Amino acid sequence: MRYLIQIFFLFLVLNEAVFAQKLSSTCVLTGVVKNRNSDTLYIRKSTQDLRAFLENPIKIPIHKGVFDYKLSFSETEAFELIFQDELENGSWRPILFFPFLGSVQFELHPQKDWGNNKVIGGELNKNYALFRSINQFKFQSAKNQLYQIRDSLIRANAYETESYLQIFKDMRLLKQGDHEGRVPLYQKSDEMEKTGSRYTDLAKQYYINPLDSLMREEFDWKYKYITSHISLSNYYLLWADVMRVAKDNRIVAQYIREVFPLFQKKFPLHSYTKSIVNQLNGLQKVALGNSYLDVKAFTLEGDTMKLSKAIGGKVTLINFWGSWCGPCIAKMRLIMPLYDKYKNQGFEIVGIAREFQNLTAVKNRIKMENYSWLNLVDLDDKLNVWNKYGINNGVGMFVVLDQQRKIVAIDPKADELEALLGKLLL
Repeated sequence: MRYLIQIFFLFLVLNEAVFAQKLSSTCVLTGVVKNRNSDTLYIRKSTQDLRAFLENPIKIPIHKGVFDYKLSFSETEAFELIFQDELENGSWRPILFFPFLGSVQFELHPQKDWGNNKVIGGELNKNYALFRSINQFKFQSAKNQLYQIRDSLIRANAYETESYLQIFKDMRLLKQGDHEGRVPLYQKSDEMEKTGSRYTDLAKQYYINPLDSLMREEFDWKYKYITSHISLSNYYLLWADVMRVAKDNRIVAQYIREVFPLFQKKFPLHSYTKSIVNQLNGLQKVALGNSYLDVKAFTLEGDTMKLSKAIGGKVTLINFWGSWCGPCIAKMRLIMPLYDKYKNQGFEIVGIAREFQNLTAVKNRIKMENYSWLNLVDLDDKLNVWNKYGINNGVGMFVVLDQQRKIVAIDPKADELEALLGKLLL
C-alpha cells in the first residue's frame, strides 16, 4: 500500500502542470492604447487557424484608449492581441501574451512603434520578454545593418534579377481572378527562390549570404537558450519554428528534433506536443520513396473513412485543397486534362479538403469544378490531416503515389505529372 501511495503522489507531481492546464481559468486583461484611434482588438490563440479565427473572432472594444476583458482559457498557451484596423488593412503585427489565473496589463502603441508595447503580469510573459530582450541585444544591430544594405540594393535596382521581376510584371497583366494564369508564374517564382536565382550576385554577396550566416548563429544561440530554460513560453518558440520554419530549413529541423524530447517529457499532454509530433512525423515521412500516411477524413455524408480504403493499385494523386484556396483550385484545373486523358489507364485522384464551419462551400466547388473522384474533407481540423502531412501553408499540396502506394512526387507541375504518368502507366 505504501508503495502505491508513493507512486500516486509521484504521478501527481510529474503531471501537476498538465492538470493545471486543463482546468478552466480566467485571466483579466486590462490595457491602454496610446497615440492611435483604433476602437477594437481581436483575441486569437496562436495555434488557431487564421481562417477559422476570422469566422468568429473574439472582439474587445477600446473606449477612450482603454480596454478590459475577462479571458476564459483551459490550457496555458500563447494568445495574440490584434488590432482590427490593422487586420482589415491586410498588414498586422500581433501582440503576444500568455494568460494565467491573474491579471495581464498592456500598453499598446501604433504599429510603427511596435517595439514599445508592454505586457506585464505572469511569469511566462516575463520569461518571453526576457528572451526577446536578450535576442534583440545580441542580433538586432547586425540585422539592421544588413537591412540597410538590402534597402540600398533595392534603391539601386540591384537586389532582384530582371527575370524574377518580370514574373510580377507578367502577373499584373493578367485579368483579375485569373488563377490559372497565376499558377505557372507562382511556380516559377518559387523555383527561383529555392535555387537562389531570384537575387543578383551583389545581393547574394552583401546581403543574402551574410544574413544566412547571421540567422544560423541566431538559431544556434536560440536553441541553446531554450534547452537551458524549459518553460511554456519557450515551448511556444519551439512550436512556432516547427510550424513556420522547419519545413524549409533543415538546420532548424535538426535543432527541433534534438530539443523537442525535453519539452515533450515536461508537457506530455499539451496541445503543442500533439501538434509538433504530427508535424515532425509529416516532415519525416512525407518524402519520396516512403509510403503515404494513412489518415482518417470525413466523407461528404459525415462518416469517417481511412485513406487506405480509397487507394487501390492505381497511380493516385492525393489533392490536399480547400474551397477557399484559389491556388489549389487553379492548380487542379491544370491537372484536369490529365485526369480525363489517363483515368481509364490506371490514374486516380482522391481529394481531401480542409474546410471550416460547414460543407456548403466545398460541395458547391466540387460541383462547379466537376470533381468526379472521391472527395473527403477535414472539417475545422478535427482530424488534423494537414498537420499530419506537414502542410503549414495556404496552398495545399499534391502527393502522387505509384501502384505500390509509394510516394513518387510531391507538388509536381502538370507537365512533370504527365511525364511521370507516361512512365508509370506503360
